[in-house]
Amino acid sequence: MSNFIDWFNAQGFRHFAASEFESYFVAQRSGVTNSVPPQRLWKNIVPTLRIVDDLRESFGKPCTILSSYRSSDYNKAVGGVGHSQHMEFSALDIAIDGVSPQQVFDRLIEWRLAGKFMGGLGIYPTSGFVHIDTRGNNATWRGR
Repeated sequence: MSNFIDWFNAQGFRHFAASEFESYFVAQRSGVTNSVPPQRLWKNIVPTLRIVDDLRESFGKPCTILSSYRSSDYNKAVGGVGHSQHMEFSALDIAIDGVSPQQVFDRLIEWRLAGKFMGGLGIYPTSGFVHIDTRGNNATWRGR
């Protein structure tokens, strides 16, 4: 884990620390424990987290990362889709304190339309979060 922490700290994110990922890397569901992503995938989270770092700055409120990397087995345990961008470490599920998922989603849609990034956006209003990834092509969906 210390290699990930050192690598992460070298990326220069303004509002996020490696410790915000550590607890998710050891999360358990249905007897399955997640894992630290393979080092070859680490770079994949940088574009997504840069957008989320800017998003946090634009709202001026804390942002909580609810989901990040998922091992294949952990992804199955949480009911993730088989081609989940979480398994590529390019996706985050987030919530911003005091900001509705719809407001977060709308801001990200504006940014995507403006060319700030290409990727997936999903809104889960009942669950209270937004999914963002930088897969390289646009996809949009509404969950529960």
